[in-house]
Amino acid sequence: MESKLVAFIEDESKPIDEKTWFSFDRLTFETGSSKLNMAKSAEQIGNIFEIMKCYPTVKLKIGGYTDNVGNKDTNLKLSADRANTVRATLVGLGVDPNRMEAEGYGDQHPVAPNDTEENKAKNRRIDVRVMAK
Repeated sequence: MESKLVAFIEDESKPIDEKTWFSFDRLTFETGSSKLNMAKSAEQIGNIFEIMKCYPTVKLKIGGYTDNVGNKDTNLKLSADRANTVRATLVGLGVDPNRMEAEGYGDQHPVAPNDTEENKAKNRRIDVRVMAK
């Protein structure tokens, strides 16, 4: 996924829009929590940090998502907390906080039907959107 993000950043013909999101597949959290599972997430967090370091004008929107299990309001808060955790982790590594926004979307915009555990896991994700190149 990181290579797709870099290709987008480097391609001047690709416009910045509100529809182009990149799903990060190796950012995982403890169940029902906004605590990053760093054993599984460290490599991808490090890669995002390196991208931000190499492209100092890039600004990102970090979106958190959940599956459709549980209370919608709780899921919305959890997704926001997870997006903010990713942002805070990147800030802790040295990324300027003004270069990132975080928002939770709960179970909105699923990438798979919430009909199996595997598909629900796909919907519990962090996506990023480029807001400035």
